[in-house]
This record gives sequence, C-alpha cells and structure tokens, in this order.
Amino acid sequence: MKQTFTGLLLLFTVTITAQKTSFSNFYQDHQDEAQFSMSVPTSLANLISDEGESEEIDLLVKKAEHCKITVYSNKSNVIEKSFRKFAKSQGLTTLVKVKNGKDKAAIYFKEKNDLIREIIIKANSDENKLIMVGLKVKLTKDELAEIVSGLKDEKASR
Repeated sequence: MKQTFTGLLLLFTVTITAQKTSFSNFYQDHQDEAQFSMSVPTSLANLISDEGESEEIDLLVKKAEHCKITVYSNKSNVIEKSFRKFAKSQGLTTLVKVKNGKDKAAIYFKEKNDLIREIIIKANSDENKLIMVGLKVKLTKDELAEIVSGLKDEKASR
C-alpha cells in the first residue's frame, strides 16, 4: 500500500513539473529583474477582451490555457541577450520579427508532438523596457498559420 501511494505521489509530482512552460523557467531565472508580472487565466482574459476585436485573437485566446505578462527593466540589453540564449537553448522557433527604429517585437513558439504548445511575444523600445507575454496553448500549425494570415489580412485592410 505504501509503495503504491509513493508511486502515485511521484507520478503526480512529475506530471506537475512537466507542465511548466519554457517562459515560466525564464521568468524564474529572472524574476528579480522583473518590474511587473501578472499571470492571467485565459477564462478571465476572455471576459476583458473587446467583443469582436478580431476572430484570430479570439481563436488564440480560446486555445490558450494560461497567459503570463512580464515587464523587465532592460538596461544594457541584459535581459534581451539572456532571452536570445534561452530561446536558442530551448529550441524556440522565431515566427516573426519586426523592427521600427529602436522599437522591436518578435514572436516565438515551441512545438511538441505536432502541436504548438507555447507562444512567447517579446517587445521592447528605446525606453529600456522589455515586455514579454507567454501563452501556454494547444494549436496545430494550420491554426497558427490561419491566425497569422488573418492578422496580416486585417492589418492590410486598415
């Protein structure tokens, strides 16, 4: 009986630890540098999002399980350099990078078992601030392509 209980407890512990996202690991390593951090259950995000803002954003929020928003002070680009190393070591794929003067934004994703499991959005400006949003999701590549394509079409029509 004790062995069964110990085995179940060990399995439960491993299951909980296996559900951590890469972004959570990055945050744990750099939480002292964070000026602001907030975890938002996506059910709450659904309540505060604008109705009909974008079908693509609605789809992304529906597929997301969790969202973490963090603002870092990025003097001397220390956090950004650390994130680049982290992204490479974690096997994050760059979806898109945008630069406008000193403002930069990038979207990364992590794939597991033919599903996009995590999306990280990174934006920084010349104000030495780095904003990161980590989404724990379950998306197929086709769904991600549909979201990106829809957002591009929406931007082009404005």
